[in-house]
Amino acid sequence: MSTIRRAGRAAAVLSLALGASGFAVAPAATVAAQPGPSASVLCAPDEGSAARRPPGATAQHERNEVAQTDVAAIERDMKARLGARKAQPRAAVTIPVVFHVVYASDGTGNVSDSAINAQIAEMNQDYAGQEAPGVAANTQFSFTLQAVRRWQNDSWFNDPDSAAGERALKTATHEGDSRTLNIWSTNTGFLGYATFPWWYAGDPELDGIIIQWGSLPGGPIDNFNEGKTASHESGHWLGLYHTFQGGCSKTNDEVADTPAQKTETSGCPAGKDTCRTAGLDPIHNYMDYSYDSCYNQFTPGQASRMQNAWSAYRA
Repeated sequence: MSTIRRAGRAAAVLSLALGASGFAVAPAATVAAQPGPSASVLCAPDEGSAARRPPGATAQHERNEVAQTDVAAIERDMKARLGARKAQPRAAVTIPVVFHVVYASDGTGNVSDSAINAQIAEMNQDYAGQEAPGVAANTQFSFTLQAVRRWQNDSWFNDPDSAAGERALKTATHEGDSRTLNIWSTNTGFLGYATFPWWYAGDPELDGIIIQWGSLPGGPIDNFNEGKTASHESGHWLGLYHTFQGGCSKTNDEVADTPAQKTETSGCPAGKDTCRTAGLDPIHNYMDYSYDSCYNQFTPGQASRMQNAWSAYRA
């Protein structure tokens, strides 16, 4: 959910040629008794957002904010792929989820089946537009829990953010293809991070989202424990940028019905307006950095973009 979270990868330059590279939600304060090492995050010169994080977390930049220098190439590639495909009517998509519970040897992070079910229910509510009827879009995406895998591994639990740690965890456990959403709950130093759909072909075993275990519904992270981190990160997985991507530029986040926004949001400040163009900052949008309690919508334009990205890269 946050700024370009380019975790400590040696070649952490976001580009189509790079392939998969984790995009993250704002850093979350680790909630386990033994926090893992902090992620090494490389930020492009035009990145300025602090990652979405709970109180007390160390300020870092997020791995899911894309450098503006990369956006044009991404957009050209998606347009070319869509142009090469026969136009298809929009259709409902059900995404199978493999949920990986990664936990420590002392049991920290071993979230319950009921918490996992609540997480999937939250995602389905959010993607169906049920939190703001008449305002939020029904994106026509839904999620179904295909399997739960449990992994007791202190290294995987506490070090999912380094390049080596992320690769070790994911390559040993990833399941399915481009249409399967792998979710790993860990002690990440972020609230979460994701891979974008255009990265899949370059490194399919890294595909999916990592979330902080304390962000699940009922978790211990104040203001970020309603399960909406997973909704935010799966938005990246389906091709959405942050709402503040591009700032006050004409194209901003490449979605016409999300008002331009210069800075990420902290909390839920009613009336926040950081650009001179029409519309207040979309603080209630799942792709901003607001508190979970502030989130309540994807827009029709975001739904369309996710459908396009699905057709171009995952269908």
